[in-house]
Amino acid sequence: MADSKPPVSFIGLGAMGFGMATHLIKQGYAVTGFDVWGPTLKRFEEAGGISATTPAETVAGKDYSVVMVATAQQAQSVLLDGPNPAVPALPQGAVVLLCSTVPSEYVQGLQAQLQSIGRGDILLVDSPVSGGAARAADGTLSIMAGGSDAALEKGRALLAELSDPKKLYIVQGGIGAGSNMKMVHQVLAANQILSASESMGFADRLGVDLAKAQQAVLSSDAWHWMFEHRTPRIFTQFQPVASAVQIIVKDTGIITAEGRRSGFPTPMTSAAEQVYFTAIGRGYAGDDDSSLVRLYTEGKDKVGPVHGSAQSEEEKLALVVGLTKGVLLASAAESLAFAHTVKLDLNQVFELCVNAAGGSKVLEKLGPAIIAELHGEKAAASEADLEGIVRGLQAAVEEAQRIKTPLFLGSQALNILRRVTRSSQGLSVGAVEIVRNHFFNHGKPESDKAEAAKCHLCQIRTFATHKSLPIAIINEVDKEFLKPNFRFIDHSIAADDVPVIEDSFRTGCGCEEDEDCMYGTCQCLDEMAPGSDEEESMDGLPAKRRKRFAYYSSGSRAGLLRSRILNSQEPIYECHQGCGCSNLCPNRVVERGRTVPLTIFRTQDRGWGVKCPVDIKKGQFIDRYLGEIITSEEANRRRAEATVASRKDVYLFALDKFSDPESPDPLLRLDPLEVDGEWMSGPTRFINHSCEPNMRIFARVGDKVDKHLHDLALFAIEDIAAGEELTFDYTGGRERELDQDVHDPEKAKDMTICLCGAPRCRGFLW
Repeated sequence: MADSKPPVSFIGLGAMGFGMATHLIKQGYAVTGFDVWGPTLKRFEEAGGISATTPAETVAGKDYSVVMVATAQQAQSVLLDGPNPAVPALPQGAVVLLCSTVPSEYVQGLQAQLQSIGRGDILLVDSPVSGGAARAADGTLSIMAGGSDAALEKGRALLAELSDPKKLYIVQGGIGAGSNMKMVHQVLAANQILSASESMGFADRLGVDLAKAQQAVLSSDAWHWMFEHRTPRIFTQFQPVASAVQIIVKDTGIITAEGRRSGFPTPMTSAAEQVYFTAIGRGYAGDDDSSLVRLYTEGKDKVGPVHGSAQSEEEKLALVVGLTKGVLLASAAESLAFAHTVKLDLNQVFELCVNAAGGSKVLEKLGPAIIAELHGEKAAASEADLEGIVRGLQAAVEEAQRIKTPLFLGSQALNILRRVTRSSQGLSVGAVEIVRNHFFNHGKPESDKAEAAKCHLCQIRTFATHKSLPIAIINEVDKEFLKPNFRFIDHSIAADDVPVIEDSFRTGCGCEEDEDCMYGTCQCLDEMAPGSDEEESMDGLPAKRRKRFAYYSSGSRAGLLRSRILNSQEPIYECHQGCGCSNLCPNRVVERGRTVPLTIFRTQDRGWGVKCPVDIKKGQFIDRYLGEIITSEEANRRRAEATVASRKDVYLFALDKFSDPESPDPLLRLDPLEVDGEWMSGPTRFINHSCEPNMRIFARVGDKVDKHLHDLALFAIEDIAAGEELTFDYTGGRERELDQDVHDPEKAKDMTICLCGAPRCRGFLW
């Protein structure tokens, strides 16, 4: 290619593509171009290009082709699926530079599709670009190229023609690596475009002269490329339109979708994306993205009287700078952590981003420390730097609250950075390593599967309800993490010597309709005590058509435990897998499993506790107490071996609801089995005791042959607000027995002190 410049085909002549194609013409290439917009083709001809009417005509006979369309869907159309596509017309061994910003998943799929249709000879280069229309026309773009060695070798000269010599990045990792590099850069771009408007909007609401606010940021450590290049258009009524709001939405969509696909959280970009959607909904889609400042400034005269604490101009400018630096730091952390997750070279990512549109002084200063942390090394940056940024950001967010100003990114960044600073101060080195290993290593093909199997976070992710009803683990108190030999399970596990009934002895109801399982005709309910609540009176109905199941069946309380049952110690009988009804049967509440997300959190003085991030209704099933089901003899042996027997009793719960020495069922005549949740259990194992609890355990029976193995089901006995700690009475309310024991000196000295702190605490557990 050095001796003579071969003809090049160019598909997609938008703002960027037109500049790239005409630059090649200026460098002496014969360029044939295609675009769906006729006037663009006419302009292209006037610039010295050759126009074509179809993608196939464009690439015919060309060993070098560039595709610069807007989306993956458009790329698929012009290459393979649309009318007269390019791929069938490409010569053998042709190079295709896919310069569009597309998901890595798409370009990897495209490579596989080329192989499947017998066109594996095509040398595909995944080469998204960055830099804007002006740099496209100058041939000084940043290009991130990934592909096979052969594709990169043949395409390198053309890539060099289009890029700044210092900004052509050959990204290791093959097809998809270039798109991933562009994606993590756009994390910075997407957040910092909005950050420029948020900082200036905040300044306006503070009453600061915007020119002074602009200069304060540009001359400080809060400088970033987007601020320098976006804010001038705020002073010119958002003209000219250099980059429309709708453009960045494509990039945020790629970022957040890949985050969901890979399991990586993108809180900053997700927040920015929602703001962009709001702007589009207000009709700003085609406006310059500097116009986003209107989301902060419009309506300020409608918020009523406000009284901020910052009085001097200097104080107010410091708040604007503090806000900007905090957002930059949170965005940098999200970008680099995402890059680590998709296995990019972090040093190369840093070099690209700090010298591109995502560049900032915060990234330049603290990026190496973030990279060191991600590599498990000691960070060189001072903790004072991080704490100073957090303090400045917090001051800005608090002032914004006083003057009723939205800070979409600032508020999100503060939540993230406060969590990081608390975690770094509160978690032990071992706990930090546990979390780091989970997020960056586990689940990858080369990860240590034995280590991942022991990871609490990996265990939780295996639950069927992981995504819909997540379990979180939070410690903002001390350096503890869950014991490494504890294992999360989503069903109880019977020890080998526990009697389990063979499947051939199992039975279930034969109800033809799910609705029939609410009535006395259902075989599963023949031992359920008759009766009803006033809310669903059954007077006058035949006995067999009276509702007998344990739950309300209609209205706002459908699925909640009936008051009569809730205020009793009665067992609950439900349908189960052996029944003829479906899984939607109204009498399978416990059978279907946990109904709410749960958070395991570190308390100030009682170890771990559990709360729920959503409201819980009185009578609502929450979850079961799970563990290893063992014989009474084994339970007593474990008590004897425990250092403090009473502590072991915290985790042991007897399945004694149906125990009866005169029962016709021989299994119920035995000493009751016990559930040991100390070393294997679900999240309810961490629920604390209270003498005034908000939950109660009920015995729940599915198949009646399993009465000796009945479930321990936790139901709310009052409305529980989101964030309120969940508790139940470990003793089942043995007040009278405790009252007697506390006055016996011999018994009192061995009693376990209760720490629940309830107003009517009994003082002792047992």
